[in-house]
Amino acid sequence: MLLSLRSSVSSFFRIGVVTLVLLALRGLSGSVSAQSVSPTCNGIQLGAFDKPVVTTVALREGFFAQEGLNVCYNQVTSSVSQFNDLFAGKYQLILTAADNVVNRIVNSKLPVEIVAGSDTGPDIVLAVNTSLGINSIADLRGKPIAVDAPDSGYVFALRKILADNGLFLEKGDYSLQVIGGTPLRYQYLAAGQTPTGDPVYGTLLTYPYTVISASQASISVLARFSDYVAPYQARVLATTTDYAVTSPDTIIAFLRAYIKAGQFVANPANRAVVIADIAADLGVTSNVAATELDADLSHKSGEILNAQIDEQGLINTINLRQEFGGFNNPVDSIELAKAGSSVYNDQYWQAAINSLSRKKGRGHKARIQYFELLRP
Repeated sequence: MLLSLRSSVSSFFRIGVVTLVLLALRGLSGSVSAQSVSPTCNGIQLGAFDKPVVTTVALREGFFAQEGLNVCYNQVTSSVSQFNDLFAGKYQLILTAADNVVNRIVNSKLPVEIVAGSDTGPDIVLAVNTSLGINSIADLRGKPIAVDAPDSGYVFALRKILADNGLFLEKGDYSLQVIGGTPLRYQYLAAGQTPTGDPVYGTLLTYPYTVISASQASISVLARFSDYVAPYQARVLATTTDYAVTSPDTIIAFLRAYIKAGQFVANPANRAVVIADIAADLGVTSNVAATELDADLSHKSGEILNAQIDEQGLINTINLRQEFGGFNNPVDSIELAKAGSSVYNDQYWQAAINSLSRKKGRGHKARIQYFELLRP
């Protein structure tokens, strides 16, 4: 059943064949970069599982450079290593599941905060390997299902899909197979096993692997998370409290570039350029890249092109964790999701929007333009 919750802010800006060898190489390169910052890039270190379309465009079309920033992308292999490296100072900014940040703030009292939104669910699907005899959700009974970490952001999305189909982790209907981030999970799902020979029956996939998986005959999509919970605040931009305090101008400049890149992506006149950027970044055909872009621009689960948090989506994200006992104590999701809470510090996003409006010289009208970034 679709999780139906109030939608007070939904009117804002809601906005190929690839070989297994190619994905294996990308997965391996990701595991290397996750362990240490690339020595070939000196600048703002960004740790993420993959590059959302807006990030890709901001890098390739020079929007970060226009703000005087050299942003270095580092692919991470798990949320655990991602946050360890953030707190160790290896990354200044991370793109991660909102739930990961909420968990660390509420349950572990760690000094981290959300500063902007990225997307409302990057085409999150439950995918399985049919060559292992999995053709329905019922076939997953008694099987291990691959995840990033036992309490990572999308585990509760997985549990919601399965619970609504009669499978419960707490009843032992299935178990969790800890593998790491989406690139590795996709690689092992396509292979049908881990390097140690353990079968991989199913997992959640996200952008860009949902579309890429269509080229694999053995992979089938059984469910889309957006059919169960919507809106949902998925990825966010986060940083440590210390970095936010000491480097506000850098965060604001990053967000200005991100918002301008989002406006570029939203403009239909730039579609061919954006498709070319996606194709070059992922190493896929233009047809696959076009499909990726269409998924990314979905009003239900695509990117938030002006980078503002979807407040109702964040409420739903918090409620989902609470539904499955993911907090040490009960929480008030509405209070936690508000701008200025311990979870979401919106001052940097506000400053970025205001400065962009001033540069356009149209005051309130320019501000409204960024609020109402629409997807083509």
